[in-house]
Amino acid sequence: MDPDKTRALSEFYREEFDRYLEHMNSSGILNDDSREAMQRTCRKLMSDLDRICWKPAFTTVAETLLQNFDTLTHLSETEPRPVH
Repeated sequence: MDPDKTRALSEFYREEFDRYLEHMNSSGILNDDSREAMQRTCRKLMSDLDRICWKPAFTTVAETLLQNFDTLTHLSETEPRPVH
């Protein structure tokens, strides 16, 4: 994948993950124990995102993770994203 596409894809998923994580933190979905575990996991994911986002299975894994976040938070119903 070309570097510009990789960078754009990485930035898109980074923004989406951050948006869901912020919502889970601010809405009280995460308790103290789950918040710490989620933050550790997300720090690892975010630090590796540029390196792993070009792998063939990444898009499927990332989309599944975001769908699971949405099932938990219903964020897409309350804060729809603009269509580009």
